[in-house]
Amino acid sequence: MIYKNPLSTYKTVAEKEKRFLQDCNKENIKAYSSDRKVVPLRDLNVSEVEFIGGLWRIQDDFKYDITLVRDRNMVLGPQMPRKESNHFVYYNAAPVEYNCYGPFVISFDMIVAKYTTGKNEYWAYGKSIAEARAFLGIKIMDLKEKQK
Repeated sequence: MIYKNPLSTYKTVAEKEKRFLQDCNKENIKAYSSDRKVVPLRDLNVSEVEFIGGLWRIQDDFKYDITLVRDRNMVLGPQMPRKESNHFVYYNAAPVEYNCYGPFVISFDMIVAKYTTGKNEYWAYGKSIAEARAFLGIKIMDLKEKQK
């Protein structure tokens, strides 16, 4: 899947599309890929490229789903086989990083905790199960205090 690259010069699709169409009408405008291939821009779709650092960059296909956990993009691995009386669910996770060719992950070195109620899902992350559990517990306690 292709995700919006936060490094892009153009923050809206309309801005990017306008520049893309202008550049497609020009001769010799190229797009560059992470494997060093150079492709004529007019051979690509607007959704496949981003304008970063003064060049059109072909975005790599990212085969993971990104989950937003407390304002941080994360890739969740399989659910960990762990049962606790607090009903939290844990996942190995990797923070998502970006370069000019799109998102990537380095390693699954984080833990994400999730708690589901009848109406909402609550998420937290940490470097260990204990950290993720603590941050999620704090989040839930803060919500209970606000409801009083």
